[in-house]
Parts: sequence; C-alpha cells; structure tokens
Amino acid sequence: MLQTRPVPGAPKPYTFPKPQRLRVGGGTVVAIDVPGQQFAAVRLVQPSGGITEPLDRMGVATLTGEALEDGVAGDSSLAPALERHGAEWVARVTWDSFVTGVDAPISRIADATKLFAEAVRTPALLPDDVVRRRDQLLERFWLEASMASTLATRAIGGQLFTGRYATPLNGGPVQLQNVTPEIVADFHSHAVAGVAGTLVVVGDLSGVDLAELGATVFGDASDVPAPTPSAPESAPGELPRIVVLDRPGSVQSALILAHRAPSRSEIDLPRADGMSDVLGGMFTSRLNNELRERLGYTYGVGCRFDLRRDSGVFLVSTQVEAPTTAHSITATLAEIEKLQADGVTEAELSAVRESNTVGLPVTYSTARSLASALVEGVVHDLPEDHVDQLRAGFERVTADDLTQAARDYLHPRESVVIIAGDAAQIEGELREVGHGPVVVHDPETLWA
Repeated sequence: MLQTRPVPGAPKPYTFPKPQRLRVGGGTVVAIDVPGQQFAAVRLVQPSGGITEPLDRMGVATLTGEALEDGVAGDSSLAPALERHGAEWVARVTWDSFVTGVDAPISRIADATKLFAEAVRTPALLPDDVVRRRDQLLERFWLEASMASTLATRAIGGQLFTGRYATPLNGGPVQLQNVTPEIVADFHSHAVAGVAGTLVVVGDLSGVDLAELGATVFGDASDVPAPTPSAPESAPGELPRIVVLDRPGSVQSALILAHRAPSRSEIDLPRADGMSDVLGGMFTSRLNNELRERLGYTYGVGCRFDLRRDSGVFLVSTQVEAPTTAHSITATLAEIEKLQADGVTEAELSAVRESNTVGLPVTYSTARSLASALVEGVVHDLPEDHVDQLRAGFERVTADDLTQAARDYLHPRESVVIIAGDAAQIEGELREVGHGPVVVHDPETLWA
C-alpha cells in the first residue's frame, strides 16, 4: 500500500559557522571546526594574483602555480608524495589571489601540510620542468580557444579594459611564451616564497594544533598586504559596439554581451545577484524563457557578475544558430529594457529568495565549500559573517529593490557584444541591429 508523501516542513534558517583566528609568525590562521568532518581542506591565500604582474611578465603567476606541482624534487613529484597520505594538491590563481593547498584526511593533515608547505616555499622549479609546464599551458590555451564560447569569453578583457586585464589571466599565447624559468624563479621568490599570507583550515579540528600548522606553512615569511585597489582604465573605442571573432564555416555563434560593473566591495550583492537571477541566472529566467523556450535559438543562456577587488564585469552569454545571431542580440536587449521598465514580479522575487537561501545548508556541507567561503572573505576583506549577511540580504530584498538594481547595474548602451562566429554569414545583419559599429577580427591576432 502506498503511503502518503510527507509534507515538507519550513526550511530551517542557516548560520555560517563562526571561524577562529590566530596570529602565527607573519601570517594568520583562519579555521572552522566541523565536528565529525574527517576530510580537511587547507588553503594558503596570498595576494599575488594576475593583477600584480608587470605587463612584460604576464602569465607568470599562472605558470608558477602550475610549476609548484613538480615539487621539491621536480618532475611532478608532489602528487605521488601526497597520495601516500590520501591527500590532493590544490592550486588556483585568480586576478586577485594566489591560492594553494591540500585536501587531506584529518589523521594525516600534519604530514600533508608539511609536503604542501615545502612545495610552496622551496620548490625545485627546474628549468626543464618550467618550460614543459609553459608548453602545456600554451597548448591548452589554443585547445580551449578552439571552443567558440571560450574564445569569446577570453576576448572580454581586451574590449573593456586597458593594462593587465586586456590580456587573459594566463598571459595569452604570445606573452606567456616570453616567461622564462628565470622569471618564474624571481616571481616565486618575492611574491610566493617570502609572503606569509592567510592559512584557511576546515575540518574536525579537535586534535589539530593550528599554531603548529601555521608555523609549518608560514615559516619566516613576511606579512605582505594586498595591493590597494585602483579602478583600471577603460579600453578605447565607441560604445556600444559589436566585435566579431571570425570563425569561417561555423554553424553556431557564441554570443557575449559584456560591460563594466562595480567591484566586489562596491556592489550590493543580494540586489545585483538577485536581479541577475531574474534576467538570466536561473532556468526560469527571462532570457532563457525567451531565447530557449519561445524562440528555440539556444539550449541555454546565462548571465553573471565577475567581481574583482578593483572592478567588475557583467556578462550575458549563450550559443545560438548562426542565422539567429542578430535577432538573439535584439531579443536580449529587449528583455533588459523590459526588465528595467516594467520591473520584477513577486513570483520572480520568491524564486530568487528560495534559490539563494533554502539550499545553503547543502551548499556549505563540505570542508571544501566552507574553505571557499573563507578564501573569498580573505581575498575581498569581507567580514566573518559575510555569508550570513548575504543570506539576510536575500531574505529582506524586495521586488522594487531588484527592479532598481536592473536600472543601477545594467548598462546595455555601454556594452560590447562579442561574437565568435562566421563573419561572412552574420556581419550584414549585425550592422542592422543598431548596437554601434561592427568590427571583425582574426582570433589569432587578438593577443599578438
């Protein structure tokens, strides 16, 4: 006999665990004790991201992050050494941070952290290893750029910014080729090895000596503050405009509409992200309903904010059939205009609140996810309760707030539309869209 499905109860409010902090040598340990969590996440956060690179050394941070995995003995020695402790190496370079670490069983955290610290502070950085890693990055660059969506995304920086942001984070194919083993060794010495940073530790810490872990990782490294943010200059050129990255014979177009946005510290995130969800961040969003469900042009469309310490980007992205490219742009612009004019409905507001609050216990159910939230707080100088503040912001945001956010944060007339597609097939109709001049580029010349 079938039983009646139980009625779901009201979602329980979520509170992010309060971290503990302690100063160790030149660095700071930020930790969350999760009783019963036997797999720990350890992350070292240093302010040596891509934005700190000189223009003649673009890509050195990414290459250094890759080369550290070769370990203290060289030739990819770190991974097998960690595997003996059931641990996994983590390395991620962003515009604002250089993040390394390990995921390891609590019972082996001291041994795994020692190996990780040695790899960060005293790697071999053998010239042959560095060159091999550089060649792998270059090969990966063009392999990934063979995908139209990746190509279009990597072109955003050069259309919106001058300076470092105009070239992809990994340096691009020409600049990265000029990064030598000597440049990597110099960057590592002054930006990684000698910088203490912040150590994030999450797991069941009942038997863990955090001060000892911190001393292992920091050694005698110095306390080096993050660079003071300063807004980058805008790229030259008329706005709005359409840029076509020519891919002859392409039957689809990867389409991105992008414009500048405030930095992470300047933006009201619940309003901005909530509005973005309504426009294109959820499956039930307006852009998805229009371009996918009604017009049938795409399998999906999305939009999001890419926020940094000194600036930000808002972008809409999708892939459509080539003959529908021009109309996809006009339909997207029309949905933005409609959102700004008519506002957000109560049903959309309800979906935004549920999407950003109900699932938080699952979102932060692992050591890795908790560590990621702590890393974000370190990178952007956020308060310890920034996750709770974000949740509370979504709980109190109104439909009028989201409507005003659309007017405050969406600037289609200041945007660049980037299209990776067949210029011969789509250029004529694009000139009739009325979104500024249309410029066609050979993708292989973008970062020369």
